[in-house]
Amino acid sequence: MVRRAMVGWVCAVLGACGTDNFGDAPVTGGSTAPADAGLPPVVGREAGGPPPIVVQDAGGGAAGSDAGAGGGGGGGGRTPFCAPGREEACNDLDDNCDGFVDEGCVCMGPEKSCYPGHPADLEGAGTQCRAGRQACDFETYGPCEGFVLPSAEVCDGLDNDCNGRVDDIGQCDNPPPEALCPPDQAGPPLASYDLRGGYRDADGDPMAQATWRVVEQPGGSTAQPMPANALESQVFVDLQGTFVFELEVRDADGGVGRCQTRVQATGSDALRIEMVWNAGAQNDASDVDMHLRRPGGEWFDGGDTGSDCYFSNCRQCTAGTSEEACREELARINADPAASPTPVLTWFPPADDDDPRLDLDDVEGLGPENINIRRPRDGSYRLGVHYWDEDGFGASTVTVRIFCGGALAREFEPVVLMPDFAGGGSDSTEFWEVADIAWANGTCQVNELGVRGCRQICTRGAFDAGPECPRGQQRGEACR
Repeated sequence: MVRRAMVGWVCAVLGACGTDNFGDAPVTGGSTAPADAGLPPVVGREAGGPPPIVVQDAGGGAAGSDAGAGGGGGGGGRTPFCAPGREEACNDLDDNCDGFVDEGCVCMGPEKSCYPGHPADLEGAGTQCRAGRQACDFETYGPCEGFVLPSAEVCDGLDNDCNGRVDDIGQCDNPPPEALCPPDQAGPPLASYDLRGGYRDADGDPMAQATWRVVEQPGGSTAQPMPANALESQVFVDLQGTFVFELEVRDADGGVGRCQTRVQATGSDALRIEMVWNAGAQNDASDVDMHLRRPGGEWFDGGDTGSDCYFSNCRQCTAGTSEEACREELARINADPAASPTPVLTWFPPADDDDPRLDLDDVEGLGPENINIRRPRDGSYRLGVHYWDEDGFGASTVTVRIFCGGALAREFEPVVLMPDFAGGGSDSTEFWEVADIAWANGTCQVNELGVRGCRQICTRGAFDAGPECPRGQQRGEACR
């Protein structure tokens, strides 16, 4: 993802500023970055339902540097999907045959799937073609990356030219190997899952390579199988939602076999809030903090009984600020179904299931960060996001999801928070008041603050004068 971290440009867009290892697998993928560096026209698309599932990271097959003009055309006797001059429909595809996907489309999530070729390429068993992903770059989607387009057919057990037929060139006498995947799994997020694959070959060819890759995951997830190039791997599942992993094996004669397995991650807390930012960005060390304020509380009210749950008083991890160490600690806790860690912040003595936990405090960019309450008391809780330190990254694009009773109650569109180069939580750093979460009799209602594209954003120092952002402190393309 290419970040356009130029504050002047951002100000113009937003309308305001300040107010077994077998070696490395060959990975191929395309990128569709428009040549024009100017701003594309902004168009919208309605969204709803669960968090978007992202298809990412091409593996195997051939792909160019971009799709080229007419990627969705009618090659191979197909009816063309795209047409020159047609308006982009924000549908994950190239509608106007320019080789780019959804240019100018307003972000509805942190990232999404995309494909610049004909959608029929992705259908059929054994297709080599793959969708890529697009990450939100400020308020619109960036280039489509990681896709695999059709290539010349070869005898390998795949449909390389994506015409719906495998090895349809004759004289293919090497039976492809079989990849063996583990059964589907289910459990909590912030936990590690084993991926134990296998290999079988009908004519006895030895295995030359094994590769695990992510096929689907919730938008903003950074989960990756480790090691990637081995039959047996492991993955730390960092968000709630559905994850699909694919094992690809290759034999010594070039034959390919694939299988998939699924992990369904669902939290057991009645209230769960997740935050990710700058999906797909490189070299992001920015620190964005989540805050949850109890009924009648004040922002930045710290201490063991403070009314604001955030990193200073609510962090559950005892391994210091190392994100890797904290993930390992959380994975150990979540591996025990009987484990129920006592919250470190006490809102309603004694500390128990009606008090909040900041399970993961990410200080090294991208996220996730999450706050949970096992059984909240009735009342209205206010959710906030503070851009603590940009750490050289520039503006950050933040997405928040709220889960009630294990189900998604609300996902907010990506919101841009401007950097303050003093950093370190100074009075001029930005704070987004996200929503009020009204909890009553075991159910929740999310009451958003502001509207889509025009959110309630002020500075940290504004709370010296009152408990919430001053009236009129809003920003976004819909505010103009």
